[in-house]
Amino acid sequence: MQEKKQEKVWKFVSADKFVLPDKPASEKARSLIRLFRDRIWGSQENEQQVDIQAELRTVPQKLLDWIAPFPDWTEPSEEIFSITRPWLENQDSEDLFRVFIAPPGGGLGDILAVLAEKKGWPVISAPDYAQLMTRDFWWVDKIPKSNEVPLVIPKLENLFLRHYNGLEHLRILFEKLFYSGQRCVIGCNSWLWKYLEVAMNFGDGFSEPYYMQSFNAEQMQQFFCDLEAQKGQNTTVFRQSDNGSFILPFDITAEGKLDKDLIDEYQGHDDDFPAFFLKKLAVEARGIPLVAWAIWRNSLKLAPEEEVADAARDAAVADRGKTIWVKPFEKIVIPRMPANSGQLACFLLLFLLIHDGLPPDVIYELLDFEKDKIISLLHRLKKAGIVVAERGLWRVSWQGYPEARRFLAQEDYLLDSM
Repeated sequence: MQEKKQEKVWKFVSADKFVLPDKPASEKARSLIRLFRDRIWGSQENEQQVDIQAELRTVPQKLLDWIAPFPDWTEPSEEIFSITRPWLENQDSEDLFRVFIAPPGGGLGDILAVLAEKKGWPVISAPDYAQLMTRDFWWVDKIPKSNEVPLVIPKLENLFLRHYNGLEHLRILFEKLFYSGQRCVIGCNSWLWKYLEVAMNFGDGFSEPYYMQSFNAEQMQQFFCDLEAQKGQNTTVFRQSDNGSFILPFDITAEGKLDKDLIDEYQGHDDDFPAFFLKKLAVEARGIPLVAWAIWRNSLKLAPEEEVADAARDAAVADRGKTIWVKPFEKIVIPRMPANSGQLACFLLLFLLIHDGLPPDVIYELLDFEKDKIISLLHRLKKAGIVVAERGLWRVSWQGYPEARRFLAQEDYLLDSM
């Protein structure tokens, strides 16, 4: 059985220790291992099981938000505090900044906002986009001076525009922070950090930044179990729709309430965790929390109330709890770039990633293309699931991020280091 707590899920590491999730063994190799195991211990799969994929129905939004809620950022905020605490306690340190970097979908801005609220640290308010396109730097003069506690910049990308005046705002901001001796905790989008390293030699004036470590399959498993645990004590099991195998450890999500025969039938060995599904998901999502979370929610389904496949119905009854069916990874619809997207798509995606979202009027101002062409492309990318429009901003969707990154790599455009 699995332990409820494993190694830390949230880690922030130096660049040389950052790693991406390992690719899982091929399906062929995995099948051979299962075949060899079954010959020794006997088959542990029910021969009558069927793929109920075609009969599954969408999980209602309320239930989806219950079983896979938006993450609670308390744990990662505490991890960042544990990293910054020795630095804060060392009054003789001349190092003014602690920089944390994460890719889009890392949730870093929310994490630092939670940390600032819990510790009572002041947050630098971002000016509006119109201000960042001018040479009026009044907002920098309004930044409070705090000798006792650090200032916090949750999202450095909110203080910047890739515009001829945009870089000047950052230069003046950091000039003020340097000369004032003000300590500051900074969160930065990995795409912006890479750009600033090239455009401003930005890293030279800072100590080595901390990078949000990608989740491997084990950490991804713990992440989803922690999300599921937020709903309370009710029993839930997550099972793959084509073979009935458990995706998350049943001793955690069902808290030991499952029928023993069912456990023996479908999950004979602890080494089946983390599930192959999670290994594939970790690689596709590059171990990024909200990217994985969005794809995970897209994979969750319910069996129909009537005319359900016998195997699925019997299993659901035996579970004595809510059964959530998970699509096989191969059947999840992952967003793909539209054909013949062209150079405009490269510039558009690059700008959206560097800024972690932009309002439409600013996009038209920054990109030297016809407005009608930009609007048409935005809606093509939205239809493909690559971008979303929310709270007045266009941004790359979390599910669409891996494909957007692949596209930019293929077209040889600036990439982040994560």
